[in-house]
Formats: sequence, structure tokens, C-alpha cells
Amino acid sequence: MRLKEDLNPMLLLLFHLMVWIYTAITFLPSYLLSWISRSHRNSYGSEDERAKRPKAGSVLGRPEGPYRAVSTTKRLLSSLHPGVDTLDKMFEYAAMRFPHRHCLGMREVVTEEDERQSNGKVFKKVVLGEYRWISYREALTAATQLGSGLASLGQRPKTNIAIFCETRAEWLIAAQACFAYNFPCKLILSAL
Repeated sequence: MRLKEDLNPMLLLLFHLMVWIYTAITFLPSYLLSWISRSHRNSYGSEDERAKRPKAGSVLGRPEGPYRAVSTTKRLLSSLHPGVDTLDKMFEYAAMRFPHRHCLGMREVVTEEDERQSNGKVFKKVVLGEYRWISYREALTAATQLGSGLASLGQRPKTNIAIFCETRAEWLIAAQACFAYNFPCKLILSAL
């Protein structure tokens, strides 16, 4: 890099002038806008008054709640899309909208190795393969088939079912099957 003394003074002056112009163009409007917004803040009350103003109110009018933001005590957003108000409907909507997109990715365990730590403990280290993806349509089909199979085996709606599994794609597919067929599911994780 060249030192300051080696630069052409006119070039340096031109650079300083460009920086000054840029600063004037960006700083002055932001300063004026912040000054204007400061004058409007007083119309909402002082900082102490705004801190004391309630931000949430009881929906039922009782102190035990439930509480909601003051701006939404009358009506809450109940669904992102019309008619999509349950977990199974949301999953079906996603499968309809994105049938070929990746939904669940799984990696096969290639090998397991014992790794000895410096303190003497032995940990299992797994080497995983490449991701294998299933689409939303495939996941929905698997969940529908599993739910249908459980129903044909005698599982009835509103009858609890327990899922004992490691965290993996099959676990989520089983949960979606339970949501779709109204089987209340109790998930038991093997890692806990």
C-alpha cells in the first residue's frame, strides 16, 4: 500500500470531498427525521406514563387470566390459512402446496466406533452416510397408511396411544398419523 505522502493531493482532496458530501446527504435527513419523531413521542405521553400504561389485559376480566396484548383482546388469529386449524390439516396443506419438496431427511449409520476420552469414559461415535430425503407427499402417504393400519387393528379415535422411539423421521410420521386419525399420542423419548 502506498503511504499518504505518495498519493496525489488532488486525489486525496477529492476523496475527502466525496466522504463529506455522502455524510451530509445521509446524516441531515436522518437527523431531521429523528427530531420530528421526538416531537411526536410526547403525544403518546412521557416515558414514565408509557411504562405505567397496561400492555396486556385479562380476557375474562379476572386477575388469574388468561392475558392477551391490549391490541388483540377481542380477536386472535386462529389459523394461517382459512380452514387450516389443526396440526393434521396444516401438514396436509403443506403436502398439497409443496408435494415434491424435501420434508424429512434421514442419514444411515455407516459405522459405530468407541472413542475413549482422556478421563477414561468411552463414548460411541457414529459415522453417518449421506442424507436420504422423503418429500411431503411421501411423508403424508406414510402417515395416512400408518393411521389407517392402526385403525384397522382396532385403535379408536380419542383413545390414547404411546409412541416410544428415538428422535427420527418415523417418530414424526407416527405423530402425524395420530393427529390425522384423532389418536391422542403420548410421545416417550428414549433419550430421556
